[in-house]
Amino acid sequence: MEKEFLEELKGILKLPNFDGIKSVLCVQPHPDDADVAVGATIAKLTDSGVKVTYITVTDGSLGTQEKGMTREKLRDIRRKEQEEAAKVLGVHDLIWLGFLDGGDYTVEEVRKEVISYIRKLKPDLVLTVDPFLPYEAHPDHRKCGLASSEAVLFYRFPLIEDVEPESLDFQVQGIAYFFTSSPNLLYCVDGYMERKFEAIAKHKSQFDEISLKILRWYFEKKSKILGEKIGCEFAEPFKVLNAGMIHSFPEACEV
Repeated sequence: MEKEFLEELKGILKLPNFDGIKSVLCVQPHPDDADVAVGATIAKLTDSGVKVTYITVTDGSLGTQEKGMTREKLRDIRRKEQEEAAKVLGVHDLIWLGFLDGGDYTVEEVRKEVISYIRKLKPDLVLTVDPFLPYEAHPDHRKCGLASSEAVLFYRFPLIEDVEPESLDFQVQGIAYFFTSSPNLLYCVDGYMERKFEAIAKHKSQFDEISLKILRWYFEKKSKILGEKIGCEFAEPFKVLNAGMIHSFPEACEV
């Protein structure tokens, strides 16, 4: 009975997917997060004509153990690395919010920015990190995912930032979380894994040769396991929900 109930819910609520979409807004905490998590998906989408825009929430100025490195220098290095990686994957545009990496900015501050870009770009789908991932200790990831979720929930409310209702006459199909422990969509990325690894390799400040080998091993193994479940060689996982499922909807955990 419960399984039938959940299947009926899925049919009624119509979970969004990647078929037929024309534009994606991908909101990541740092330069490299989307490339590492779902770079093959990004490459496949852009090759199929989907316009993909990255919003990077922080300046990426914290992620180093190199002695003598400064925040200013690392910020510039990581920005250039993301620009190069984006070229590999075909990302259309890069938007930098510039919040301090690991800083004390708030979810509300990020939400305001993301809402403004959703209203401007009118994406079919928003991609972001899963803020509900168990054991996620990085505050930038939690704030990014929560702010993006709230933005998908609130962007159509004209009283937020006081806009004319007519300007909100579009609908985001939903939100797709990556770095998730509870995927409900496995997306076939056959033929795109090498593009993903090529993009990751552009982030030289973050990954040395040993790290790159470990990442390749991990993602090849994991993507093969997931791919077998849907009859392809490689797949990347997402938790996909529509806007109605991210507020007072306990079944979001199960669909």
